[in-house]
Amino acid sequence: MKIHSVFALALGLVALPAAAQMAEPAAAPTATPAAAAVAAPQIKGGEMVWSADGRRIGRVDRVRGSAVAVVSDMQMVYIPIATLTVSERGLVSSLSRKEISRL
Repeated sequence: MKIHSVFALALGLVALPAAAQMAEPAAAPTATPAAAAVAAPQIKGGEMVWSADGRRIGRVDRVRGSAVAVVSDMQMVYIPIATLTVSERGLVSSLSRKEISRL
């Protein structure tokens, strides 16, 4: 009797994820990381970063996920890549220097 209960429980646990997959509606395709990388500006270490108000922030130390690490006022600041655009001077953030200092 115990064997049948264990077998039924195991069968139920195996069937549960399959039933959940069938019950979920088909999700709309989302942007893949590769597509997001193409949309983001190509950023290299050493590029100068400027604020929206035209003030120099610092040079890109490294790129980490969705942010760039910049040494500004002797501390590491992580600026979201989504706020950066490429210009002839370097990278320009849509954030002001004051907003960047709060990151």
